[in-house]
Amino acid sequence: ASRCVLKPRDTHEVAGILAHCGSRGLAVCPQGGNTGLVGGSVPVFDEVIVSTQLMNKIENIDTSSGVAVCQSGVVLEQLDRSLADQGLMVPLDLGAKGSCHIGGNVSTNAGGLRL
Repeated sequence: ASRCVLKPRDTHEVAGILAHCGSRGLAVCPQGGNTGLVGGSVPVFDEVIVSTQLMNKIENIDTSSGVAVCQSGVVLEQLDRSLADQGLMVPLDLGAKGSCHIGGNVSTNAGGLRL
């Protein structure tokens, strides 16, 4: 079990955490919504957990191109609702949509009901 959980708010803070841990030889375990079924976000030893929970901002929605830019901790359902307000949708629909983070969806190439 890990004794340290860090919750950065942006990529600048993530870079600082990784630089600090890397220079000291500390292992890091990233965590998002913890909805994965293969245990990729479960620490094995006493890794420093880097949670994306506070990286939950939708930075931009470009309705003309249909492109959304968001941080990795944005919950899939939150992103889909924000896009729906603009007449758009996320082409990904999972049972865990109310708790899974978009960063995990991207990093695992998640599929789902609409793909």
